[in-house]
Amino acid sequence: MNATLNSSSIESSPNASAAPAFDHLAPRAQEAAAREASARIEIIRGDWVIRHDAVVQGLNAARWLLEGPRRTRTTGLLVTGEVGAGKTTLAKLIKRLYPVSAGSSDEPVVMITLTGARHMRTVYGRILEALNGPVKATHHTADREMAALRLLRAVKCRGLVVDEVQDVLAGSVNEQRRTLDGLKYIMNEVQLPIIATGTPAAAEAFRSDKHMEKRFDRLTLPTWVVGPELAALLTSVARILPLRRRSRLAAVDIMEFLISAGEGNLHDMMTLIRHAAVQAILSGSERITLGGLETARTVPSMEAIDHVDDDLCA
Repeated sequence: MNATLNSSSIESSPNASAAPAFDHLAPRAQEAAAREASARIEIIRGDWVIRHDAVVQGLNAARWLLEGPRRTRTTGLLVTGEVGAGKTTLAKLIKRLYPVSAGSSDEPVVMITLTGARHMRTVYGRILEALNGPVKATHHTADREMAALRLLRAVKCRGLVVDEVQDVLAGSVNEQRRTLDGLKYIMNEVQLPIIATGTPAAAEAFRSDKHMEKRFDRLTLPTWVVGPELAALLTSVARILPLRRRSRLAAVDIMEFLISAGEGNLHDMMTLIRHAAVQAILSGSERITLGGLETARTVPSMEAIDHVDDDLCA
């Protein structure tokens, strides 16, 4: 299990070679910890990737589908989890695994969201928008269907990632059926695996169609509890935060607080840790403590962040 920050957030610093080693951190985080306070705060506020076991399983299952030979009976993957469990992050990670090559018109993976999409006509429109295709208000569903399938073949798409798939349930029973039938049609006609992500309600939508039920493997992103898995995750997070002193995030009292405050939700727990890490730099304590987390429910002062380097150098 490991956690990483967006690689673009951590770059070489001219002063890194003269900086002391911070042995409690992973190598790249040691380099980041040598930078000025404002740069470290920017890193903490950037993108996070928490590669816990379920995420690794999801990425592996996605690769199995997307990199395998095309099959007559195409299968898919349904990833479910509570709000904030990391479903959209996983979807974006899958998309990033297959970037568009420079100078190429191919689009290995297309990602759309079903947020607010109650009709298959809208779904086809979003596929066309993702591929910069023609989307006209006057186009009927059949027109959009034909254009979407043609474009998916033209760009040699290997898979379709559909986020927030539980929004299928927002439509009437007939609309739900037509949308699920449309997704099946894409799978059949283009031999295209679909990776769908959504809340636990998404499983209800798929259970309503026996063909979708049988075609999709399931993966559930966890709601966290105090235990070895959470301890391993928090230890990994502590090793990539560019703080100059050790933070013992896996201590039982800290885990209990994070679970209580974040209700086992990964996004909420990481938000508290992010706030506390920034406050640790602003205060000069350079480590996250239980007390720091207890005061981290509010967003750190942007005015203090604006002047942090001036204050520390004064």
